[in-house]
Amino acid sequence: MIDSINPTAKTVGILLGSIILGLTFQWQVNLFVVILCLLFLVTSKRTDPAKLAKIMIPIALISVSYFFTGWLFSSEQALFSGSADPAAIIGGSDLTNGLNLSTRILSFAMLGISYSLTTDSGELIASFIQQAKMPMKMGYAILTAINLTSLIHREYDNSKLALQVRNIPVKPFDTKPLFTMMVRMIRWSERLALAMEAKGFSEDRVMQMQMTIKSKDILFSVGLPVLIAVMGFIVL
Repeated sequence: MIDSINPTAKTVGILLGSIILGLTFQWQVNLFVVILCLLFLVTSKRTDPAKLAKIMIPIALISVSYFFTGWLFSSEQALFSGSADPAAIIGGSDLTNGLNLSTRILSFAMLGISYSLTTDSGELIASFIQQAKMPMKMGYAILTAINLTSLIHREYDNSKLALQVRNIPVKPFDTKPLFTMMVRMIRWSERLALAMEAKGFSEDRVMQMQMTIKSKDILFSVGLPVLIAVMGFIVL
């Protein structure tokens, strides 16, 4: 479902939802956002379960640590604000404070994860250029930075290998392969820029990927923050 949402509309919805979530401090709202983001990830065809697990493990550990910190070391203000919560009846205000802190970290993280894992970088830049009126040169620069990450790592390994073949020792954090890699990447970028100009990659070119705003996109960008706000008012 979330895969088909226009990236610009998705960005607006996630950003506004994060702002509204930051104005609330109830663990029920945070938990609602976490469950909603899990639904986004489960129904997305772009979500890699292995990558999701690697990201979730450290976030879960941080969330658990915040829970015990808020539970065992609560301030008087936190205890007073959580005294009216239903969870305080069972475990006291300390438990409510721990739940608020831990689920808050988890909810913000899940918003970011659901956005990053379900959004294609090419569609995102194309949407920003067409709908958000991003300058074409800036869009090309961002796409280049995204797509050249693996190339930079490979060039760095090749530079280290070239030095080792000449029997030059390479120590950890050595600048010699880094300098060689930078020279190669600068030359490569100059050739790439010349090739793009020769093939007509200018601001006047027609983009093959055409992104449009549909009613479901507007519904997502408006509905997600409104849903979080309504949930916050219900819990109050």
